[in-house]
Amino acid sequence: MAMTSSSHHQSFYSTWRLRITPNWNFTLLLNLKLRRLRNLLNMKWFTTIGLIFAFLLHAKAQDSTEVTQPVEVIQISGMVVTGDSLAPLAYATVFRSRDLRGTMTDVNGFFSIPALAGDTITVSSVGYLTQAFAVPMDLELPRMNVVQPLGRDTVSLEEAFIYPWPTRERFREEFLQLQLSPDAYMIAQERLDPAALYDRLMEVGRDGEEVYSYTVQQQAQQSYYAGQLPPMNIFNPVAWAKFIDALRNGSLKR
Repeated sequence: MAMTSSSHHQSFYSTWRLRITPNWNFTLLLNLKLRRLRNLLNMKWFTTIGLIFAFLLHAKAQDSTEVTQPVEVIQISGMVVTGDSLAPLAYATVFRSRDLRGTMTDVNGFFSIPALAGDTITVSSVGYLTQAFAVPMDLELPRMNVVQPLGRDTVSLEEAFIYPWPTRERFREEFLQLQLSPDAYMIAQERLDPAALYDRLMEVGRDGEEVYSYTVQQQAQQSYYAGQLPPMNIFNPVAWAKFIDALRNGSLKR
């Protein structure tokens, strides 16, 4: 009976083990599959992230390579001279049109400025025409020598009147505050005396209008008697008057 009970217990335990063990193996296998799948997914994820990161690093390296490529700077040296006499032009402005930065010539007209190939260099000075030249692209050496002449330019300025008073009202106020004394008034009247003005007028030489009129008359007289003998001045009363004045002044004795 005991054997029967023991064999029954063993058969029940074996049956339960047979029932339980396959489920446990399946669960373990499922866990292993899931873990392997998760590891695989993690590996793919990390691989994708690594590829993206490597691509970004490569792109950044290319950008940095492009940015840090050395740019050849060309040193431009030369002189600025006048166009008519080739004299050195001091304190002329020399600048790059690209960024409006530059330098000035010294007292000897010399300048030196860095630039890039293709830049436009502008040279200007007050009273001279502005000139510009381009830096060639095919220079063999990183330097360039230039002699830039500048032609003279005429600058017309508007007419300006400079007064010591800023406004008319200010002039009126200061003029009324002068308080001219009778002595000053008398001095002004003496300076405006007609006899004194006539004496000064006689001492002053001919003005431009009188000289021009006399010159035109002389040229007309020469053209009138061109190719023939002019008339004799023995009957000229003006010549006789001058002769008498010369005798009185003693000019003929000299």
